[in-house]
Amino acid sequence: MSPTSPPPLPSRPRRRNRWSLPTLADLLWAVLGLELTVMGTLVTLVLPDRWPEQVVWWPLVVNWPWQPGYSFSLQVAAVLITGMVGGPFAGLGAQVAYLVLGLWYFPVFFEGGGLGYLNHPTMGYLLGFLPGAWLTGALALRQRSTLIGLMTSGLWGLLMIHLCGLVGLALHYGWDWSLIDAALRCSALPLLGQLLSLLGVSLAALGVRRLFFT
Repeated sequence: MSPTSPPPLPSRPRRRNRWSLPTLADLLWAVLGLELTVMGTLVTLVLPDRWPEQVVWWPLVVNWPWQPGYSFSLQVAAVLITGMVGGPFAGLGAQVAYLVLGLWYFPVFFEGGGLGYLNHPTMGYLLGFLPGAWLTGALALRQRSTLIGLMTSGLWGLLMIHLCGLVGLALHYGWDWSLIDAALRCSALPLLGQLLSLLGVSLAALGVRRLFFT
């Protein structure tokens, strides 16, 4: 290098690709998440309790026959734990496969399956599994494996599912009193069971992540 030549410019650092392609591990966790979601839809837990047959929400009074005991499925819990353990790609892939199976006339939804399910009032909740699982997985992988961190990521995913579900109910029923009744049935009533199952899957996901990823 001659004394008069300018010093070489520093090389520009190469920008790291933020989104990488799914790995084989992502695909395996997605398959496992699909199986968990199908089984979680079929499994129902019952708490020894009895709910009132009338709920007063002034000036609205909602009546419907409650069955003895509080029952809830593990469908949403399976969606959340797939994202917590497998990450966003696995969570999203599992729910895409679940929706494809259900719309392809496999009876994996709560009330069967088929393309006619697109007009079902709760279709918004099923579509909400996609962003809910992705968001749960993305938030879970950004932080350390702690119970509070996993529960927080699951709460955000659960919120996303209910937001999509409520939008679907509004599109189906319109702005009518039946929308409030449907929201109580589909969001308010199952919320207690979903929060209890969220605690359970967060504990399970914490154990799995510390066993395999640390």
